[in-house]
Amino acid sequence: ATRSGENDVMSSLSPDEVKRELARLTELAGVELRPEVFDVLVELTRLDVVPTATAQVLKSLCTKSAMRQSMGGASAMTGR
Repeated sequence: ATRSGENDVMSSLSPDEVKRELARLTELAGVELRPEVFDVLVELTRLDVVPTATAQVLKSLCTKSAMRQSMGGASAMTGR
């Protein structure tokens, strides 16, 4: 399918349905995310941010999380 075709499918879902579907996909993939991180990803998806930019956001969050963990804080990704 073309990108516009994919957007047509996504736009036919309500924002809550999109969020539920993305939550289901992350669960099926075995990905654990803090709700705040998940909400950022949902918002980036809604804004049609290119995947490379989304990956950069995730990389930045992981780097910050690693720094916090090395200082004894909780992980930004999982809250652990």
